[in-house]
Amino acid sequence: MTSPEVAKSLKRPLVKVMGAGEAPKGQMGGDVNLTYSGARWSGPTAFAEAGVTPKDIKYASIYDSFTITVLMQIEDLGFCEKGQGGKFVSDGNLISGVGKLPFNTDGGGLCNNHPANRGGITKVIEAVRQLRGEAHPKVQVKNCDIALAHGTGGSLGVRHGSATLIMERV
Repeated sequence: MTSPEVAKSLKRPLVKVMGAGEAPKGQMGGDVNLTYSGARWSGPTAFAEAGVTPKDIKYASIYDSFTITVLMQIEDLGFCEKGQGGKFVSDGNLISGVGKLPFNTDGGGLCNNHPANRGGITKVIEAVRQLRGEAHPKVQVKNCDIALAHGTGGSLGVRHGSATLIMERV
């Protein structure tokens, strides 16, 4: 992140943050609810600030600490209906060049960084690569102009925080 003046002097494609949202999730009255995550709140905030909807997102970079985390996030962020994440994924929607929502083209945390390197910033880095057209040629999303980066950290069952960024190529 830098000022617009410095960014322009770098002679690289520019990426701008359009919207951001964050939310904590904890036990409500002692109840533990595993059916949703903080993305239920951070996502709508980011989408509203950016003035876009999940259908406008060309690439999603979502922290995948566990397989279930991915399903929860794509549902809670509004990419598919609650309870339909498994079908959404099995229908091939996350595959770059094929699916509706190209996803984690860097291999994701389960492939390249979890748990040793904690992958939160890697989600932003890969989204910026996609927006700049600098991702690996085999997974570069064509005409990628709006991307989402999302992370959930902490204990999914007891308490955690979620953060959502929506960025655009300018």
